[in-house]
Amino acid sequence: MTRAKIMVGVVFATFVVGSSGLAEARGLTDRISFLFGDRGVEADVDDNAIPHRAHFTNQSLATLSLLVKQVAASAADFPAISTVPGFTYQFNTQLQVFERSSSSLGSVFVERPETLGRGKVDFGFSYLFIDFDELNGKNLDHLSFRNLGHNDCCNTPNPPPSPNVPAFERDTADVFFKKFTLESHVVSLFATYGITERWDVNILLPFVFTHFKVRAQAVLNDESGTHTHSFDNATKATTEVRSSSDDPVGIGDLLLRTKYHLIDNNGFNLAAGLTLRLPTGDEDDFQGLGDTMTTPFLALSQEYGRFHLHGTGGIEFNWDDSDRTRARYAAGVAFSLIEQLVLNVDVVGSSYLKKDRLSVQVPQFVNAPGTSEATPATLPATTTFSTKIRPDIVDLAVGFKANIYGALVGYANVFLPLNDDGIRADVIPSAGLEVSF
Repeated sequence: MTRAKIMVGVVFATFVVGSSGLAEARGLTDRISFLFGDRGVEADVDDNAIPHRAHFTNQSLATLSLLVKQVAASAADFPAISTVPGFTYQFNTQLQVFERSSSSLGSVFVERPETLGRGKVDFGFSYLFIDFDELNGKNLDHLSFRNLGHNDCCNTPNPPPSPNVPAFERDTADVFFKKFTLESHVVSLFATYGITERWDVNILLPFVFTHFKVRAQAVLNDESGTHTHSFDNATKATTEVRSSSDDPVGIGDLLLRTKYHLIDNNGFNLAAGLTLRLPTGDEDDFQGLGDTMTTPFLALSQEYGRFHLHGTGGIEFNWDDSDRTRARYAAGVAFSLIEQLVLNVDVVGSSYLKKDRLSVQVPQFVNAPGTSEATPATLPATTTFSTKIRPDIVDLAVGFKANIYGALVGYANVFLPLNDDGIRADVIPSAGLEVSF
């Protein structure tokens, strides 16, 4: 059983049992889903009403949980630097020395077909800062969920519910997010080794610091006119503001990559490669995707004087959730301003091959015959809610790469979104250094 599957089981068990004392031990995903209670938007009940656990479970918890799943599906998908971000070499058998195999420093985030060179080693690190502020084009600070219905509290699943539904079940709840901050600081360490003149292997491990803070307001709407529900029986308050925050630190998903240089002919280069992504990051803290993935890819380039045209494409197969299998693609140009300085302009994207079905199971508490929800005879049941998404994530990457000194290369880059799908940042700055020897 994988770590991700164990975590899912733990989350579900906690979800059904419910315990406010465990709230602070939960991951960031649960902090959102359980912000107003373990079973949705929970409230107190007027003593004169039918005894029941007042909660607006089905819609409220399903809506929040599906929101979390949409965020988690892409929040940990950090851009990965190329396996050979700087110099590439080939061995001159006549002179018995290594020579640069490309006059360009190449792109930063688009894989290049050239390899490092036999016995050569490249080390480096990159830094990314991502301030997620939109989900499908909507500002996270202003998300709202209105007219969330009351759970069917006072009828039994078998026989069918009575038509005499209590009036207070017409009451609804609204949830308004006042603040939704999700930031990731990602430092990636990577190393590449040239096994042969044409064959490289690479490892990349990100370390992630996540800053999370959410504040939301829930409002209980007395649609029935019975004044049954409030957040506090003593004050009869129908408005509640709650917040949660945390700053977890952990590793992200480990990338193991290899590439073989197939063709080198008059400035045209072609390579084939494979990426293995392992779920070492914590999905519940938005630091990993929670799935094992392999991506076979092709990379090609053509040099025309100062211009280095490049592109790459592949299929990322998700072995844990086939709905998340997607195409990854990128293309652009590196323009050598001077020998030591390159301007990079790239388009980097990914597209799901089919719609990803996101589902959550929400507890629905119904009463055993002759009992109320306030008694131990409550019968637990679940209702499944689902939605389908098919995000296309397309960004423009613009930046500079420079040969600082000797074999030391540095870069500065920004990502700008070209569409609104998924959870996005207005701009993603990035910088890094690498050295080969």
